[in-house]
Amino acid sequence: MDTLDGAPWPVVALAAGGLFFGALPLLWMLRRIGRFVARRPQVPVGAMRYFMALGTSSVLLGVGVAMGGILFGLRGYHAFTKRTRVAEVQCVELAPAKMRLTLVPIDGDGQRGATATYDLAGDEWTVGGEVLRFRPFLTMLGVSTVHKVTRVEGRWTRAEDARAHLPTAFDVDGGASTAWLTLEREGARGPLKWLIAGAHGGAVSQQPDTRAVFDLSVTDDGYILDKHAL
Repeated sequence: MDTLDGAPWPVVALAAGGLFFGALPLLWMLRRIGRFVARRPQVPVGAMRYFMALGTSSVLLGVGVAMGGILFGLRGYHAFTKRTRVAEVQCVELAPAKMRLTLVPIDGDGQRGATATYDLAGDEWTVGGEVLRFRPFLTMLGVSTVHKVTRVEGRWTRAEDARAHLPTAFDVDGGASTAWLTLEREGARGPLKWLIAGAHGGAVSQQPDTRAVFDLSVTDDGYILDKHAL
């Protein structure tokens, strides 16, 4: 995410202007101090001139720092509320407890990938994968949650039905890799624990709906679904 994404331009201007123009009186004072120490000639000025320069610098730098704090807060808000659309899902009911799901992956540039189709048994469908979440200070710096969609399966809403039927499940994009499984097991140990907030599986479920399409997105907390009527 761009550092100034979503920030009003007056706030950006005040932050940059305050810091820039606030630094000028300080540089002027430092230059005069340097010339004094080096015993180089310079035009004499009164003490009031120094007080005015110091006061002006303090006010301008205060404005710049305050506006910079607002920018940093806005960046944090956008970082923690950001959602990235990663797939489009449609699922229709073919018969009672029989569904057909189509999954279209969407890359980081918003480009649609190849459509995959899965025939599922159950009352609901589930799409899930692996999620790697980072510590808040990295999120504030723009490091986004890493994920991989790895599974499509049918789901029975009642446990009794789930025990009575064989599951229908399909790996997506090769399923969970050894690297992902290692992160889930070791991510919270050793030096990695200072960077990784969590590494785990995550999934979302919904009922089939011929008149709807679903956007699968990933956030700082994992996967979410948005339903859109057709």
